[in-house]
Amino acid sequence: MLVSWGLRTTTYITNILVLVGYALLFNWLQNTRSITPRWQRWRQPALVAVTIAFVVLFHFSSVLSMAAQNNPIGYGWTYLNFQGATLLYALLSSRQRLVLYFTSLVVVGWYWWIPRVPTWPLMAACSLVLMYVATRFGPTIGRRALTYYPFGFLFMAPFFLANWLSLDGIDVGWPWQVITLTIILWCLWQTHYRFVARRNHEAALVSEAQIDDLTSLKNFRVFDADLHAAFDRLQDHGELYALYTFDIDHFKRVNDTYGHVSGNTILQAVAKRLEQVVANFDYPAQTYRTGGEEFSFLLIDVVEDFGKATEYTTAVKDALSDLTFHTENGDEFHITVSIGQDRSVADDRNYLDIYKRADKYLYSSKNHGRNAITIRGITIGQAQRVQARE
Repeated sequence: MLVSWGLRTTTYITNILVLVGYALLFNWLQNTRSITPRWQRWRQPALVAVTIAFVVLFHFSSVLSMAAQNNPIGYGWTYLNFQGATLLYALLSSRQRLVLYFTSLVVVGWYWWIPRVPTWPLMAACSLVLMYVATRFGPTIGRRALTYYPFGFLFMAPFFLANWLSLDGIDVGWPWQVITLTIILWCLWQTHYRFVARRNHEAALVSEAQIDDLTSLKNFRVFDADLHAAFDRLQDHGELYALYTFDIDHFKRVNDTYGHVSGNTILQAVAKRLEQVVANFDYPAQTYRTGGEEFSFLLIDVVEDFGKATEYTTAVKDALSDLTFHTENGDEFHITVSIGQDRSVADDRNYLDIYKRADKYLYSSKNHGRNAITIRGITIGQAQRVQARE
């Protein structure tokens, strides 16, 4: 008896480690960002394959271990816990229809295969309903222990009943079965939520590294990466893009006159108004704070249209000029901006070429007295005399 219990305990601990390994592998396959675009199409099939592989592994481990131990009563029931827990984890975690469909086929096959259970279709139907519930309401079920643990036992109930009927109602040691299932559910809970906590922490760190703290716009690091990605799309697919860059005129004078707190308030207001304006444009837009008082926005998949470029640039300039600020003494003041714009061209050989041109045109606006816009080298005022396309 002591040897039998020792064997069951060590087997149980070994399987716990295997199950935790499955959970980690499943999470990695589901959430890793290093997967290639081709692999994206195979992500869900891989999740299905891994889940079914571990269910089959636990099943044959049960059959072979019982045969090796001369079929001790109740010995294989622990493996049933692991098989059910594997399915439950996949359904709660992935919430993917493909996972639900294929694991449902496995479950129906298991009920059909198990002997001496004439009511197996009814039990299979109960399991399928519970599997759908797990997929449909996974986050709600898994969020709290008061829903997670009861659902885990409810999920396993049809499997227990079918197996118990198949074995003619033998005493399987229900306290052992309940305790071991509880431990399994706890291990999966801890594994999943520690993985989620780590992923959320990493996402927060990435976000902090990409977002400008003061304005909440994307910072220069993201701007550089997005500009490079846009250049790659131009080379691969001919997708045009336009870059607008501007800064606040005489911002140092504003800081010196009204103080840095007012300067920060201005930067925040400019960022907020910029996002509001570009949200109404016809093309997808990304906004950035690329320097102290310098901002940029990138329009993706544009068409050549000098008139549209003028319209957008003027809209931004006017919207920012309409902002009203107040000093501590109650005095009212406004700001102006100088803007430079250019679009991608086929002759570009480096992703920074467009930025260099837009920056050059920004300074052209400054050299024309500030509070001006320069589009593709044409400072507005001259634009009406030039027939050009963006």
